[in-house]
Amino acid sequence: MRTRVKSQRASLLGLLRTGELGPLKLGLSMMAVSNLLGPPTWWMEGGSDDAHVPLLWGYGRYLEVLFNPAQPYEVISIKLTALPPSGASYFRGGKIAVSADGFAEGMRLSDFLRKPIWQSSEHISIGVCEPVSSYPVIDICTTKVRLVWCMSTVGEDAFEKQVEAGMSDAVLTRSRDVLSDGFFGIRSTARPREDRFPSDGFADFSRDEYLARVGD
Repeated sequence: MRTRVKSQRASLLGLLRTGELGPLKLGLSMMAVSNLLGPPTWWMEGGSDDAHVPLLWGYGRYLEVLFNPAQPYEVISIKLTALPPSGASYFRGGKIAVSADGFAEGMRLSDFLRKPIWQSSEHISIGVCEPVSSYPVIDICTTKVRLVWCMSTVGEDAFEKQVEAGMSDAVLTRSRDVLSDGFFGIRSTARPREDRFPSDGFADFSRDEYLARVGD
């Protein structure tokens, strides 16, 4: 009789707070990840000591795991690439069943900040990349994770017109929050803020400062 493998469990809230997706954490070996998640749905090779070693493993729509290019190929990044549909109670990343914890696709950066999940002791930085950047994004950085949103081409055009019209900083921040409807995921790394891309051009705000600009 075939033994049924029991799914591991994790929560999206746990990832935000700890940078760990249940048993999946930074520093695990490639073999440990294989035993934990099973074979990846897709992978990419290159950049390692052995060019044929796949360093980026993908599991369905939601999960990507990146390994260090040097042996022993340990996990250096865990990324949830999308949020679950509205109303979903959980979603899957490999063999891990992830509780959605009330988070869903379509949520803006300000929606995350308004959730009563952020502990007062946490260092949270809200980054707004300058409009002149070739990669205009907004993000939330903690000591554990980075969450990223971007604008579509249509959104960029609309925002550029507001900049040219001389709108106030508060209006522009509110507009960026609304127009940045492309969610680029939640990534856990050892140094989320230092791993930003682009690496410069950000204006940083505290949670309260950003929400004051965005308003209700």
